[in-house]
Amino acid sequence: MQIQDKFLATLRSRLSLAELIGQKVKLVRKGREFLGLCPFHREKTPSFTVNEEKEFYHCFGCGAHGDGIRFLMDTQSYTFVEAVKELSRRVGLELPEANSGGMSQPQEDLSSLKGALQEAQLWFQKNLLLSEGLKALQYTETRSLKRETLKIFGLGYALDTRHSLENHLKQKGFSLEMAIKAGLSVQPESGSPYDKFRGRLMFPIQDTRGQIVGFGGRLLEAGEPKYLNSPETPLFSKGKLLYGYSQAKEKAPTEALFIVEGYMDVISLHQAGIKGAVAPLGTALTEEQILLAWRLHAEPLLCFDGDMAGLKAASRAAERVLPLLKPGHSLRFIFLPKGEDPDSLVRQGNFFDTVEEKAHSLLETLWIFLTNGKSFKTPEQKAALQKQWALWVKAIVHPDVRKNYQYAFKDLFYKDIVGKKSESTSPFSLKKGNLNFLLLQEKLLLAILINHPQIINEISDDLIAIEFKDDRHQALRDALLQFYAENTLYEEALKPYLLYKGFEQEVETLLAPQVLIHGAFAQVSASKEEAYIGWKEIFNHLQMTQSYQDVKLAQDELAEDMSEKSWKRLKMLKETISLKLKEKAS
Repeated sequence: MQIQDKFLATLRSRLSLAELIGQKVKLVRKGREFLGLCPFHREKTPSFTVNEEKEFYHCFGCGAHGDGIRFLMDTQSYTFVEAVKELSRRVGLELPEANSGGMSQPQEDLSSLKGALQEAQLWFQKNLLLSEGLKALQYTETRSLKRETLKIFGLGYALDTRHSLENHLKQKGFSLEMAIKAGLSVQPESGSPYDKFRGRLMFPIQDTRGQIVGFGGRLLEAGEPKYLNSPETPLFSKGKLLYGYSQAKEKAPTEALFIVEGYMDVISLHQAGIKGAVAPLGTALTEEQILLAWRLHAEPLLCFDGDMAGLKAASRAAERVLPLLKPGHSLRFIFLPKGEDPDSLVRQGNFFDTVEEKAHSLLETLWIFLTNGKSFKTPEQKAALQKQWALWVKAIVHPDVRKNYQYAFKDLFYKDIVGKKSESTSPFSLKKGNLNFLLLQEKLLLAILINHPQIINEISDDLIAIEFKDDRHQALRDALLQFYAENTLYEEALKPYLLYKGFEQEVETLLAPQVLIHGAFAQVSASKEEAYIGWKEIFNHLQMTQSYQDVKLAQDELAEDMSEKSWKRLKMLKETISLKLKEKAS
């Protein structure tokens, strides 16, 4: 019974060799490898190494060498087929039936296919430096890419003709059939074949071993699609590869791994010295890509736009990773400023030097999706929250991880949703037994807006008029107004926006129970109307307090300078207070 190389390659890519062998051998990470005592001979000094990137183990003492399949065969007396079946079961792969092409047909020789792709790559690279490729080369210069960077990533240019690559490959001994099979030529239902990539800046796509398996091409003229990938081939499957993976393997084990959106993001980050950058190939992040990313870092950082589309994409990725979670392995999330991407940010400065500090854990991200901008005032609303969380927790396969998420949710639920009840029976009353009452009022004003950004539109003029006593509160007020001006349709992105702006400590302080206990209307569970009324009550109180302070200053000024100007100022201030009191009474 034969099993195709393609299936075995998929099996090896999904398997964590260190985790498999770690069930038998105590392994310690040493750089990019794991080290332990060899299970095949007795030794006191470890000489047994496991290399996850290259997918093999090796003992320098006895010479034992192999992959996960060989390890099961040698340690548990499995046959080859038994070992494949067992490992397939562990990683959730369905073994092809004996009568399907995956088990019974002879193994396919893919060397000619690889050769055609490699020859196409050399041709693309050569074209980039010809006069025909000038526009593509100029485009890379506008993106500030260095020649050395172009060489590292193998960028090239596909001539804007229908048969140039086809003819070139024929000259090199590759048939038209092979070009079609490699995804380099297209055979329409009617008519003659033609080159798939034409007039495009070309990005070679490599597998985990650094071999070219496909291409992505960017159109330089107006038209659609802007980006075009190779079709599915015996070598290329876009849902199972990450662009830049081969280059990201060069990063140090302690360096972060960023999962970004596009080719240029990966290349720009790498050129800026951030080698740990990869990207999906035009699709939402898949399970296979998450497992692949975990080979390079246990907690990759996913970069998303801070708008609604970015939040939805982050939500899909968060839900997709849940069944894959295991101890020590997760995802982290970064929400980028509106209108920015990793490529633009890395060219602006040192955004990525401190970005890890601003990242959200998977738990925090899920909680944002569940609660941001929503009300949980009624028992039914709280029950709906618990139901959705229960569905997510149920999706987690690993029992220990699932149990800890259950504990974490209960903690968040009772801390942020149930909370501590105010001693006052009125939902709009404030506790005044605080020496820093004005500072507390400032905090509540800002807390209400963070939990209920939808009311900023109604109170923006009043917000502009406030002079906050605390400088950081004043700066946060300015950030709220800037967010309102730029993101009126994306209220859910407010918290990530403020965290990116450097207000992480302020947000944490403002939303702490010690602050929210002083005003039920500041809680997330309050309705929009309650939040608005509570905000206006505090604002009016602050204005009255300021007015009384102005009157006191005017009285002192009149005592020192008995001028008509001082008298008129004091009279005007008193009339203002009187008017405000009448308005409040009505």
